[in-house]
Amino acid sequence: MPTIQPEYAVDFHLHTLASDGGWTVEALIEHLAERSFRIAAVCDHDTMASVPHAVEFAQRLGLTIVPGVEVTTRWDGRQWHVLVYGIDPVSSSARAFRAILDELADRLWAASVDAVITLERKGYRLRSLREVAAGRPLRPYHVLVTLIREGYATNLATAHELTKRLGEPMQVDVPLERVVAAAHATGGVCILAHPGRDDGVGVLDEETLGRLLAAVPIDGLEVYYRSHSAEQSARFRSWCERFGLLASAGSDSHAPGVPVDPIPYRAAWVAGLLERLGFDVPIPLEQTRASNGKYD
Repeated sequence: MPTIQPEYAVDFHLHTLASDGGWTVEALIEHLAERSFRIAAVCDHDTMASVPHAVEFAQRLGLTIVPGVEVTTRWDGRQWHVLVYGIDPVSSSARAFRAILDELADRLWAASVDAVITLERKGYRLRSLREVAAGRPLRPYHVLVTLIREGYATNLATAHELTKRLGEPMQVDVPLERVVAAAHATGGVCILAHPGRDDGVGVLDEETLGRLLAAVPIDGLEVYYRSHSAEQSARFRSWCERFGLLASAGSDSHAPGVPVDPIPYRAAWVAGLLERLGFDVPIPLEQTRASNGKYD
């Protein structure tokens, strides 16, 4: 079991060009290695396409990449993003989990094509769509970015409002219960992403968490996150201790400075998660707590 020292820098929520990020695998890994990160996780939206290359490239630079993916799920009438760690995307035991990602890919492509057809029929010319997609499978994100480039919207939110007004919400998800069951069947760990971020449907509260845990055995919460306040992180940490959940930490970096660079969180703060993933973190319990999500 590899030993991870408590002061090691980690970031368990990073994106690449495989979904809606701007990082190439090489640029992201080099950025992490140059800043002395020791462990990180690539968690693109609904795809693990970058994971094998990231794992292999990172090994050359003395960095460990934990396989990950951010899956778009639905429970209790709203979407929840779930970070799934520790699944080998090419393992035969991951067949059911891969089937979920394949289904999402197909549905995301179909929703994108439908939106493009509707937009074009309504007079919106998406001339730069091919350039934005850059040979990648078409996703809703590419449609939204194209609307911004063409001057029809000012940001992702207004672009999405436009497609929704035209009857193309491009919202694709799968049941949370199904994702967690498939992940657990192949040894994956399921963490609820950014519980303190309000995406228009409200932040996670304790009553909702209790109901969720009674219905779906998620493994933990993303306690430390770029936009969480110190008070939020402390509250989520206390919930993890109360409900026996794992704590994770992630910047949600999508590109250099977008919205932030990777954040060097301390390995001590996510010791339980690291141990669950097969690492040894030799520290006493009291050193796993932190008042905020910054590295100081």
